[in-house]
Amino acid sequence: MAKQPDSQAVKQYLLGLQESICNRLEALDDGASFIKDAWDRPEGGGGVSRVITEGRVFEKGGVNFSHVMGDTMPASATAHRPHLAGAPWQAMGVSLVIHPNNPYVPTSHANVRFLLPRRRTASRFTGLAAATT
Repeated sequence: MAKQPDSQAVKQYLLGLQESICNRLEALDDGASFIKDAWDRPEGGGGVSRVITEGRVFEKGGVNFSHVMGDTMPASATAHRPHLAGAPWQAMGVSLVIHPNNPYVPTSHANVRFLLPRRRTASRFTGLAAATT
């Protein structure tokens, strides 16, 4: 049987990634600071949203962490993986959108996501995705 990924280790890595990104952006802006807002999701999980505004370099930006879970994966997530239908799941990730003050510098977007369905059989599926624009 395949070993189940350590979701707590992934969570700590992603929270560290969020912290590192925020620290580096604050250092680049030299004056503006991120405001942190922790939140809970009633259906399970929560996250930490961090926003920077009105800086010297950045007009506005957000770097967000979320860790959510549920009892049953949505049909859209299992359409091509029917063996996962009805599986409980958890997902976590870090996403960012940065709007610089300079109109000649493009807005940036990036995210990394981790999906872990919990199957009742030996077979496992873990998804990891990343995107930047």
